[in-house]
Amino acid sequence: MARNLLAAGYEVTAFDVDATAVSDVVEAGARDGGSVAGVAEAADVVMTSLPDSDVVEDVYFGDDGLLASVSDGSMLVEMSTVLPETVETIEAAVDSRDVAVVDCPVIGTPPEAAAATLTIVVGCDDGAFERVEPLLSHLGDRVEHVGAPGEAKRIKLANNVMTYGNFAIAAEMIALVDRLGIDPERFFEITDSGAAGSAIARSKVPKALAGDTEPGFTVDGARKDLRYGLQMKEAVDYSAPIAAAVAEQYALAASVDEKESDYSVLVDVFRRIGEE
Repeated sequence: MARNLLAAGYEVTAFDVDATAVSDVVEAGARDGGSVAGVAEAADVVMTSLPDSDVVEDVYFGDDGLLASVSDGSMLVEMSTVLPETVETIEAAVDSRDVAVVDCPVIGTPPEAAAATLTIVVGCDDGAFERVEPLLSHLGDRVEHVGAPGEAKRIKLANNVMTYGNFAIAAEMIALVDRLGIDPERFFEITDSGAAGSAIARSKVPKALAGDTEPGFTVDGARKDLRYGLQMKEAVDYSAPIAAAVAEQYALAASVDEKESDYSVLVDVFRRIGEE
């Protein structure tokens, strides 16, 4: 996404705890901000994409964090897949300041991010949306304004629970047909052409069948999203037993030391269990 902003002519200042990630975008033309505060001081639009709610809270509320460093007139664009309450708390913290908060998770894969074909879900007031939409149009080909901060996170989490559920059932059936002596690649080719086919199966099944566990997104990352997604139901006293069962499947993968593997490893985990 940083590269796409550079290609569109924006000045980009970057920071990450992973120095290699920073050096990669610096080579593409970005400036090294050196710290969270350094980014806030250099930019009038600050975009954050972080692993979980704890990290987001630390980056925003910690010593020399964004809220202590950002100038009035700035915009905070929070793109992480985290709890809705996290971005709502950030918005409340700047309520008396001239700082706009944009809830802005993205839907798509790393290749779609590179190609700027993400779906971008935006929660903010109308004025902030008018200001941020031109920038977001360089990152995705669909930008949806859905309401206030928090709403976009809720949509993203529900989307991710559906995604992991779709893949979990595909993984179970691939492991089953393999156990039955049916070529799983042939099974996938046949089912992909019908109603059982899905974008996530097309993305993850070839990776699973190739035995490629290099993470695009890890089992532990999926477990985090599922945990946050299931937590949403508590506010409305809602039961989600299928989603809870999906979460258990990813917990199973973590329990056999696959936490840091790509979550496509579910296919192999189910195969191994079937052989025991």
